[in-house]
Amino acid sequence: MGSEWSLVFFTSFVDLGCGLFVALAINEWFSINPQVRWKGAIAVLVALGMGGISSVLHLGHPERIFGALGHPTSGIFLESSMIGITGICVLVYIFALNRNATAQTLKAITLVGSIPAVILAFAVGDSYVMASRPAWDTLVLPFAYLGSAAVMGCFAYRILVVNPSDSLVSQSTLVSQGLLILQAVLVIAYVVTLSNAPYSDASRSATQVLAGGFAPLFWGAIVIVGLLIPFVLNTIKKESLATSISATLGLVCVFIGAAAFRVLMFNLGTTVWQFF
Repeated sequence: MGSEWSLVFFTSFVDLGCGLFVALAINEWFSINPQVRWKGAIAVLVALGMGGISSVLHLGHPERIFGALGHPTSGIFLESSMIGITGICVLVYIFALNRNATAQTLKAITLVGSIPAVILAFAVGDSYVMASRPAWDTLVLPFAYLGSAAVMGCFAYRILVVNPSDSLVSQSTLVSQGLLILQAVLVIAYVVTLSNAPYSDASRSATQVLAGGFAPLFWGAIVIVGLLIPFVLNTIKKESLATSISATLGLVCVFIGAAAFRVLMFNLGTTVWQFF
């Protein structure tokens, strides 16, 4: 099928934006670090904007997006709607910050906005679940997309934190490590799903992923860069490596890992030809 790079970047940037906005919501509800508000909100808008642009570019002719939006049952309609709703919630949050809104108001805005954000992070993966492509016919995919949103959002949030306390560093480290472990479990679950998928074919087999043509992508970009290196960065003593540098390197790695997982998924997406 090919890598479909525009869709790879669309889903990666959208998940990054969604994950970061949920992190901002958690930050508001627990009154952790008010310094991240403005920078975090702007970063969410940029990520969602880049994701939206990538989605439109995939259509070949940008004007085709209006035709897609005319079909409410389509996956593009749901994704575009959720991007729009989440973006509006972020803009309302920025407006509230500019008006020095109360803490309760900010909490309410981010809580409401985190709902479409979570739905969007899941939906961009769920839109690929289809019976005609055995490697995609599993709910592991959308949960893996949701997991990558959580991991990227956590690392992006850590970059924004200014002068974090020891307790905040410790807590964010534990959360990051827990999310990385969860993402590793989801990756393993996807490989197991491939090995048990119906209509087996070498082009979409677990063997092809673990020891075949996709092994360098899987072991190098997804496992080592996307999971192991960020996990190790979390365990390094902060005296040896500044928290912001560690978080930045971690975000770069988990973003590469998320994009690589999507590249792998697209290349495994061969159809069951006898269905057509």
